Amino acid sequence: MRHSVLATRLMIYSALVLGAVVFAMPFVWMGATSVKVDRELFTRELTIFPMAPRPRPVSPYIDEDYYPSAQGPHRDAVLAHLIHRVRRMGFAFPPDVDRADAETQLARGLFDRLRRILPDAQWQGPVSALLAAADKAVDRKMVAETFTRIDRRLILGPLRARTLDLVEYVLDDSETTIAYDFRTTDRRTWTRTVPLEFDPATLQRLQLNLHPDDTWHRLYLTVETAGRRYVAERPVVLVNFDWIVLTWRPPNPDDRSLTRAKTWITLVPAGTSTVTVPRQMRLTFELRRSSLLRAWGEKIALNYRRVLDYIPFWRYVKVSLVLVLLNVVLTLLSCSLVAYAFARLRWPGRDFCFALMLATLMIPAQVTMIPHFLIWRYLGLYNTLVPLWLPSAFGVPFYIFLLRQFMKGIPTDLEDAARIDGAGFLRIYAYVILPLVRPSLTAIAIFTFLASWNDFLGPLIYLSDQRLYPLAFGLFAFSLEAGNNPTLTMAASLLMTLPVIVIFFFTQRYFIQGITMTGLKA
Repeated sequence: MRHSVLATRLMIYSALVLGAVVFAMPFVWMGATSVKVDRELFTRELTIFPMAPRPRPVSPYIDEDYYPSAQGPHRDAVLAHLIHRVRRMGFAFPPDVDRADAETQLARGLFDRLRRILPDAQWQGPVSALLAAADKAVDRKMVAETFTRIDRRLILGPLRARTLDLVEYVLDDSETTIAYDFRTTDRRTWTRTVPLEFDPATLQRLQLNLHPDDTWHRLYLTVETAGRRYVAERPVVLVNFDWIVLTWRPPNPDDRSLTRAKTWITLVPAGTSTVTVPRQMRLTFELRRSSLLRAWGEKIALNYRRVLDYIPFWRYVKVSLVLVLLNVVLTLLSCSLVAYAFARLRWPGRDFCFALMLATLMIPAQVTMIPHFLIWRYLGLYNTLVPLWLPSAFGVPFYIFLLRQFMKGIPTDLEDAARIDGAGFLRIYAYVILPLVRPSLTAIAIFTFLASWNDFLGPLIYLSDQRLYPLAFGLFAFSLEAGNNPTLTMAASLLMTLPVIVIFFFTQRYFIQGITMTGLKA
């Protein structure tokens, strides 16, 4: 008997653990995807967890992680042949990289591409025929493209400026490779001094073409012109290895815009400068080394920072919190009052009205959607938040039913005792009934919070002003604006989901108690 009980408990706990793991997997996947960079999403192998960042101390360098291994038939023979093929071709490697390492990684990259180009029958045949096919497929263009994928270097490209009258100026059209070695120092600084063809006071933005080297180090910018000094409010993290365009702007009204994505870094005034020559600008770039811990922090925060820049996230949160508060308070007040009238008061037509209220549960919401919209528009409340919270003041039939069932199980002796002491209907409702139905009220509050926090259809129908968007609808608009970028969408979704998880974690006892006790009292 004892062994049977232990076995039963073991099975129950195993099922609970398995269920917890299964239900946690979507959240694990969401969190892991939210900290990935774009290139980690489009790989041939499915990976759940993000790649670890590697802050390299030296740049330029050859990335041995891009083609970590070469697997396939005749591997060693083909790799050796590809190295000789590249040497015979006379491919010129940059002098600032290790040639032997570059040849090894380049051969792996060519092998990987050949595995996808050549048919399987070719790989299963004689090695001589395979090497001949490899010679025919590998040309100088393929070698150059493959080397570009493993060559990591920090390059400063053309520098442009735009004035307030929307005139573009090319300040510097050169490309400069920045070499550094952080094994002996933690910082590297260099400057660019450029003449200006415009008044510095009319500067609207600076744009720099940058080729990062995927080292996760931080690039700071200081701008000095006309006796004033500006510093970037935050650094640029050298992530990925494709050309990007960086934008810096002096303080402007767009920094506080609620409808425009912030795709630039603000230049904050930082005192005076020694650059007083008219129409001259000095740019100081400072590269600071990132530790592995700092690199992980930058990777985790990268997509969340982009989300907060792209949308007025805290504005959406504020609107959602206002709607949640109004809906929860009005729903609890209206539903408890109506349920009290149905459960504890006697009045003509009570049962008929209760049956009529239950009948409204059978009407699909899609049937009343258009009439509701026409009513709110006729009242002049379209494109306001009123249609999203005022209906809660009229009660929710399902919640009224839950509370009525709970209240009908409360002994009438308590109510009679309160009435003998001189309490009226409202005093009995406030001081006797409400404290006893607290578990059900908590469950209803959680249901209402979830419904209001996740409401998407209501804002879609009644709102057109982006400043009024709640979080759920704002994230939908953001996903369209960001081009359905999975990493940004997952980061924004996780920010929206976290409050729900936290609230349910702290209130699950009341939630379960409210549901079970309501069922028992029915």
